Amino acid sequence: MFTGDAALVALIESNTALIEAGKYGEVAEAYKSFVAEHPTTSYMASEPVPFKVNMYLSKKYGSSATTTFTLRHPTWASDIKKALKDSPEAFASTLAKIDADVAEIAKGVKPLS
Repeated sequence: MFTGDAALVALIESNTALIEAGKYGEVAEAYKSFVAEHPTTSYMASEPVPFKVNMYLSKKYGSSATTTFTLRHPTWASDIKKALKDSPEAFASTLAKIDADVAEIAKGVKPLS
């Protein structure tokens, strides 16, 4: 078992709060610092991030808009993880674009009656 389990859980919880606050660059900075300290955790630290982003956008814009976006962009999760690993700026830029795309889709979604 990974000896940094508590640290990994703390990172995931922190990243969830940062995503919900729109502090995308800080998510990537926290990830980079964590992986530097725990080099074998890159996968475990990055894997929950797309899910957390999806959950946040679903709360913000609705699940229909978010699902439509993910169906139109089948590489969205790998795009997020690549940007996360590239740099805080790349991650923030990628998430800002995804957020804007989902917001645009949400404008056309009919509310359920």
